[in-house]
Amino acid sequence: MYRPARAGAIKAMRGSIDFWDFFNLVVVARGLGLREATFRKMFEYLDRMSHPLIIVETGCVRTAGNWQGDGQSTVLFDKYISSRDSESVLYSVDSNADAIAQAKNLVGDRVKLTQDDSVKFLNNLTGQLLEEGKTIDLLYLDSFDIDWVYWYPSAAHHLKELCAAIRGIRKDSLVAVDDSPRDGHFATGTSRKPHFVAEPAIGGKGRLVAEFAAACGAKLEFADYQAAWSGF
Repeated sequence: MYRPARAGAIKAMRGSIDFWDFFNLVVVARGLGLREATFRKMFEYLDRMSHPLIIVETGCVRTAGNWQGDGQSTVLFDKYISSRDSESVLYSVDSNADAIAQAKNLVGDRVKLTQDDSVKFLNNLTGQLLEEGKTIDLLYLDSFDIDWVYWYPSAAHHLKELCAAIRGIRKDSLVAVDDSPRDGHFATGTSRKPHFVAEPAIGGKGRLVAEFAAACGAKLEFADYQAAWSGF
């Protein structure tokens, strides 16, 4: 049973419980599989913010109902901001025109969908937001499919995305990367008991972001199949 980390934050949010009812539906929560626990932590983190949110994601939903396969992040973020208040917004970018067309049928009008290269898009969007005196609350990186044998191209792309957006990230902003299993957690979904001698190693899409975060002294907020940091 979900219990919010800070009851006061939930009270300040109109309709927040509607989102958690949705999230906790069996078909959604169980369907999220490896991502359920970390998506839950993401939304708990956002629950602690009382202002209207700006969420930015790279890579949008592509197939309706594919909860376990891709996590349906665009749908989840749309439901969250719609249940939260009347001003929060989601910016989502994907280079695939068909994906953008599919996503438009699955989300509301407060999701701003753009077909573009994600690095270019993030650089332009960050500049626009800063001119408006705004910053990003959650940056969710998931635009480049991971090759588990040759992980570098995907990991490098997501590091470029973070660098393109970092001007618009506050110390308390959350940066999350999908498909970034920690040491001891395999991409297939099977797990072994990890034996950590230090911070858990992050693999997959988030491997280079994790190295950059460590060099910057960013705080690892959680690491499982997805990983997230604050403090950049």
